[in-house]
Amino acid sequence: MDGFDETPDFVAARDHVLREVVLFARTLREEGVSVPANAAISATEALCAVGLTDREGVRAATHATLVSDPRDTDAFETQFPAFWHRLRTGLEATATADDVGDRAGSGALSTADADGTDDGGDAADGSAAAAGGDPGGEGADDETVRERRLVDHDAETGSTSDGDRERSRVSTYSAGGAGTPVADESTDAPLDRAALRRFEGALSTLAGRRWKPGGGRRIDARRALRSSVGTGGTVVSVPTRERTPDAFRACLLVDVSQSVLDTIDRGFLLAVLDALVDDGRGVRVFFFDTEIREVTAVFVDSRGDPAAALERAEVAWGGGTRIGDAIADLRRRWPGAVDRRTVTLVVSDGLDVGAVDDLERGMTWLARRSRAVVWLNPLAASARYEPTCRGMAAALPYVDGLFAFAGSDDLDEVARQLSRHGLGGPIGYEHDFRDRTTAARAAEAGTGGTS
Repeated sequence: MDGFDETPDFVAARDHVLREVVLFARTLREEGVSVPANAAISATEALCAVGLTDREGVRAATHATLVSDPRDTDAFETQFPAFWHRLRTGLEATATADDVGDRAGSGALSTADADGTDDGGDAADGSAAAAGGDPGGEGADDETVRERRLVDHDAETGSTSDGDRERSRVSTYSAGGAGTPVADESTDAPLDRAALRRFEGALSTLAGRRWKPGGGRRIDARRALRSSVGTGGTVVSVPTRERTPDAFRACLLVDVSQSVLDTIDRGFLLAVLDALVDDGRGVRVFFFDTEIREVTAVFVDSRGDPAAALERAEVAWGGGTRIGDAIADLRRRWPGAVDRRTVTLVVSDGLDVGAVDDLERGMTWLARRSRAVVWLNPLAASARYEPTCRGMAAALPYVDGLFAFAGSDDLDEVARQLSRHGLGGPIGYEHDFRDRTTAARAAEAGTGGTS
């Protein structure tokens, strides 16, 4: 935050706090506590207000944000002492505990607070343990099969044709899977340009810092107060305001592993990426699987045919996925790709074969650097989807919104939620009240659910 000297020790301490809160939330869920999906971020914001030096204040802040059912209080009280010990021990190890506590109380401790160059290293170690066993072992393959079954609607629809059996086949991927050259892709899910424009408009409001009167759903309390002066303090009308749209800036991190490519229409994906690069300002595109590479220039020079351009550039896709390693490479090689004016869009199913600790460190940095982190998951088009795979579960606390991404209808839904509620409101796949079973069947059949 402006006005504070972000030393490496302070950045490490701040990251430690966020990771400990995430681990606490995960532990509570394992104990059966009903913790809301974005509660870790809310808890960290609450700690910004109360500070980190008073045990009772920290207990009250975390209880208010992490516990939604009074019956879960006993489980919370059982786990809180261990959380408090890890929190304070880690802060004292950075030798900036008092400084961090003071800054937290003044609102300086933020999960998205890193204007300028990040000089701090990785987050303090020794707090979050990897969940899910051997990153590259058989558990990863089992997890992949379980998640991919979300798009198997054969049992629900009763379809028995050969084509339906082929579409419902479950796919797996390997940790060291080799990529294959990009082929020219035709699409059965044409991009709805009107839906795309609404999606881009929603992104532009996220980056906008100015407000204009009227047109929005947010009450303009200042104008209401000023206008009431002439009516003796009586509010005659309730004025509203909305964000002034700005040219959106985005960093697109696109998972091109086989598990994603088996789920999403590749032509639709390429069309969206091509349009965003063409319409945005400073939009950069990165493909990642077991490594990451920038492909922005390919889309800039594609002239409307990105698949052919990628093929000519000998870009391959279809390997395994190490999301944490990819973000670490992005941080090291292209740190300027993400800043406080940039919305980071992650297109991935969250099926990861890397270490959970690496992913959490990467997501901590990404959330702190970005204006917002929006995750687009093709599996979330299924009505039965839950972010339970270890990669998606580890990344979720650092994400502002997790949405379905299978066709133009999904772009429309993201635009509707972001425009209506903004980043602080009830947004995400769990607030998508469409018939997602129908949308998923349409995506499975290759229609993409477009309108």
